[in-house]
Formats: sequence, structure tokens, C-alpha cells
Amino acid sequence: MAKKKKTTRRTPPRRTTTRTGRWATTVKTQRRGTPGSTERRGFSPVGPRVRVRMYRHGLGDCFLVTFGAGGDERHVLIDCGTLGATTTGVRIAKVVDDIRATTGGHLHLLVATHEHKDHVAGFASQKAAFEAMSVDRVWLAWTENPGDELAKRIAKKRQDLGAALARACQALAAPASSPESRALGLAVRDVLAFSGDPETPTAFSETINEAMRFVRTGLVRDPRYCNPGDGPIEEDWLPGFRFYVLGPPRSEAALDDAGAQGSSELYGIAPGLDSGAAFQASGKSAVDYMAASDTASRDAFVDAQPFDTRFRVERDSAAARAVLARYTSEGEAWRRVDEDWLRIASDLALQLDKSTNNTSLALAIERIGDGRVLLFPADAQQGNWLSWHDQGMVWTVRDAGVARTVRARDLLSRTVFYKVGHHASHNATARGQGLELMDREDELTAFIPVDRAVALGRHPQGSWRMPAVTLYRRLLEKCQGRVVRSDIGWADDAARAANASVEEELADLAAADEWAQWRTAQRASTSVAITDLFVDFLLA
Repeated sequence: MAKKKKTTRRTPPRRTTTRTGRWATTVKTQRRGTPGSTERRGFSPVGPRVRVRMYRHGLGDCFLVTFGAGGDERHVLIDCGTLGATTTGVRIAKVVDDIRATTGGHLHLLVATHEHKDHVAGFASQKAAFEAMSVDRVWLAWTENPGDELAKRIAKKRQDLGAALARACQALAAPASSPESRALGLAVRDVLAFSGDPETPTAFSETINEAMRFVRTGLVRDPRYCNPGDGPIEEDWLPGFRFYVLGPPRSEAALDDAGAQGSSELYGIAPGLDSGAAFQASGKSAVDYMAASDTASRDAFVDAQPFDTRFRVERDSAAARAVLARYTSEGEAWRRVDEDWLRIASDLALQLDKSTNNTSLALAIERIGDGRVLLFPADAQQGNWLSWHDQGMVWTVRDAGVARTVRARDLLSRTVFYKVGHHASHNATARGQGLELMDREDELTAFIPVDRAVALGRHPQGSWRMPAVTLYRRLLEKCQGRVVRSDIGWADDAARAANASVEEELADLAAADEWAQWRTAQRASTSVAITDLFVDFLLA
């Protein structure tokens, strides 16, 4: 009689459902210990799942990107800063607590995009918490490299101009100044708050410098300084993904290009602002001020004046009283320049702010399995965005043995998640070379890190329109309603807003039927989960 063949009964795979926020994903797993056992949690059919977490801590950026979410997770933190939270009241300490809890205190990569308080202040204020974490890698833009000559020159210009503007701001806001000048001084102060502390000109950049020093030297031995065109970066610790470095450009002209006329030559006025601010703060006449100054200060003061000294007439001089009584009377104050020339500080403060934004480390992250792209441009403005399309910005990748070229246009066309630049201000999202190239409108989702109440409260009040109306509407159109703000959650009709005065400008953004369609799309979305502390996006 033939021997009966022995068979092994295999335990069939079971299905498990994992839940994170509002989404549920069903994946196959084998029972542990059975032949052929493999752990697939955290994977979709095309590769590891990705969760992007936007924290709701006000006007500032802090994004935790988790690869392999729900399985063998890898965590990347992009920025940690804020200018305050009015709408949600979330404090940055609570944000860092959640980062530690979510990651188990282990960050595989930390990215600090650029030197603005709303992106990096948390690395200073929460330094002890970050020191207690394990950080494997740090990436910074080439502009942060202390060994790069161009980076050092740009940093020196920014530092000198920032300190000079802080002094001019104090002079403009002095009690003896006109109401118009005081208002302008407050406006300059609020713009400068992104770059440093305008209340302490002698240590203007110290808070930001402390944060960046800690990121650069206090977490890892050798940070990576990223140059435009680097990549595609594929690393063993993160299989299935590629990083493309889009910006910042290695061009001073491009860094100064914020979408409006501006020139790096204006940085040369910093010494003049310094001298003018010192004179204004002294309360002395020009004659007395020069008499009490040393030679270097006198020369600097003379060079700083908008007109040659031979054309200057002191208000209280005999010449003024005898010949120019009409021009120096109170009713003719409009004829004098007095402190007016210092008012260029407003334009220069905006130029400093925008050029620093243009030093943003801009990254595109591609999931190799399906080519979908997550776009993180930080606060890149026009010069940064446009540089992505330079002729030399081309990458060669190899998939399944087949080589192909990749350009920024390709990455934008495959973008499914867009971290909206600079809180959705009007000049931080390129149009034809940016948003309009994002073709995947059926799945594109945009996250805006903004607190509109904080923005509108800056001086001049109501002037910081974030999100900008035109861009906000176009984002809603491109994303078919899938636009999330860190202050209010899903974008919604201003008529339904809890704080109607804050949303008032947006009241005519869209018709009621458009909002109804967008809300339907929002309710149908399975990729977004909203909590009081954060908003999650899941690329399944």
C-alpha cells in the first residue's frame, strides 16, 4: 500500500484594520511564526504609507512627516517655530511633547528650512526637549553653511541690515516722532519680528542665531548642506522614496527676486540707517549732534543724509528764522523731510523679509512606487520658485532598470500634497511655474499653516492678509475644496465662521453653491484627520 503523503496545514492570512484619526486601512498580515511570515503594516500596494502632520500652533510651521505610518515608521521633522496662536491657543511646548510621544523621541531627519522665527524659534525655546531626543540627521540649505563664501556674504548683509532697521524702527517709534512715523515704526517692527528681535538692535538676530546654531551643531556632528539640484537623494534608512532639492538658488539676484522690484544694492544703505537712527534718537540739532560726535560718527552722519550738508538748513537757525520762516512754520510741515527719509526702512524691512524667505530649503519628496509627490517649499518666493525651472535643474533616475529624466515641471505635475508657502501670502506661491502645474486636481490637498487672527493683528492692522484672497480661491478650485488651515481646519464659508470679523474679507470668496460642493468633497475625503492639536494627511 502506498504511503500517504504528509501535508502541512498552513494558517491562512488574517485581515486586520488599523485606524488613525478618521481613516481606516485594511492590510494583509501573516500570523507571527508561520512560514513565509512578513510584516506589511504601514504599506499600501505601491509602497510605504506617508502621514503628514501639521501642528495647529498659530502663525508658524511645524510638520512631522512619518513614512511607513502604522508600521516600521521613519520620522522627519520640518521646522518648528511660531509667532503666536490666537485662534487655537496651542503652545509650542505642547507641540514638541506630541512630537516626542509620536516618534518615541527618535527623529530620523530634522530639516530647518530658513532663518525666520516662525520656522525655527522652537529649536531655541524647546532646546532641552530636543536635546533629550535622538536625531540621526540634519539637513539645512547651503545658505547656512559657515564654510560657504557666498553664504557668509549674504548672512553678513542680512545681519547688518536687520540691526540697522531695528535701530531705525526704534527711532521712528520714539515719542518725539510724528504719529505717522510712530505707526510706521510699529509696522517695521512687526516685519522684523520674523528675522529677529527688533526691541534689542544690538542682539537683533540672537534668538534666531541660537536656534540655528543648535540645529547646526547641537544635534549631529555633520549636517548636510543642500544645494539646488541635489539628488535624487535615496537613502538606506528610507527605502521607497526620493528627495529632490529644488532651492534655494545659488544666485543673489534670484534670492532678491520676491516678485517686485528690489535690489541687493539697497543693503548699502544700512550704515546710513544706523547713523540716521542714532541722530533721531539723540533729540539734538544736526549742529549739536555733529559737535558731540567723533570723526567717524560725523562722517557717517554726513554720508547718510539724503542731501548734501550745504543744502541743509536747521529749523531753529538764524537763517531759517530770517529767510525760511514760511517753510519752517507748523502749517508748512509737509515741506520738510525731517525724519521722513528714515521711512525707507519700511521698504527695506520687507526686502529683508522676502530675501530671507527666498533662502528657504525647498524639497519635493517622491514615493517611487507610484510617483506621487509631496511638496514642501517652506516660504520660497518668486526667485526661488522660478529657479527650479532653470535649464541645469534636471535629475536622472532609474526605475526597473530604465533611466528617465525628471524636471521640476514633472514633480509639480505629480504633486498630491502641497504645504502652502508663507501662510498663503500673495507672493509665495508661483502661478504659471507653480500651482497651475499641479495637475492632479482629483487628489491634490493643500495645508496652510496660518493663524489669520495673528496675521491681521500685525501693524498696520489688517494689512497682513493671510491667506490672500485670490490665492485662497485658486487653491480651493485646484484642490476641489480640500484645503485645510491650521487655525480653523477645513476651509469654509466666512458666513459660517466663528470669528466673523477675522474672515470678513473672505465673505465674497465664492458663491454658496461652490462652498456646498467643496464641503461635500471635504466630507468625502478619507485622507485628512483633524484634531485640536494637529491635522493629518495620509498618503495611503
